[in-house]
Amino acid sequence: MTTVSLSQKLLKQALNYIGMACGAAFAAMAIRIFLIPNELIDGGVIGISLILARLFGSNYLSFFLLVLNIPFIYLAYKYIRRSFVLHMFIAIVLFALFLSVLETLPAFNADPLEAIVIGGAMLGAGAGLIIRNGGCTDGTEILAILINRKKGFTVGQVIFFINIFIFAAYGWIFNDWHIALRSL
Repeated sequence: MTTVSLSQKLLKQALNYIGMACGAAFAAMAIRIFLIPNELIDGGVIGISLILARLFGSNYLSFFLLVLNIPFIYLAYKYIRRSFVLHMFIAIVLFALFLSVLETLPAFNADPLEAIVIGGAMLGAGAGLIIRNGGCTDGTEILAILINRKKGFTVGQVIFFINIFIFAAYGWIFNDWHIALRSL
């Protein structure tokens, strides 16, 4: 049996946090450069936060992201590993911080398809880095994991089902189904 020294554990933990920070920065750049200027949204808590930020001002995006994730952090604490909660909390705070810091980035105003593809790829890569390093930025993933355990639906099926309602809400609130469907 190999033993891992304390310094190796700390190094691994530090690398995880650096990876989450890189992912959070990448995802925040995608939202600030591609999604918000083109009035696109994402799914989950991020999508709801984007809808609320469009209604009340984009400078509130980080606030909405933090507040809307609080119930899911509690669910993760209660029903999933408690060590995961720390990683989730740090990832959400880093993501919100980068969204605030990068608020003044110039927009990518081009063809909507380009914004969707490039912005979606950047957002997916950022979220993937966060998940790969043990974090999570969207509470609906927690809800999906819990529903998966209780009802047997896959995490992807649950998230897709939730996102349909979020995109439909966007289309209904802003009376713009084209952007809702593009975002989906």
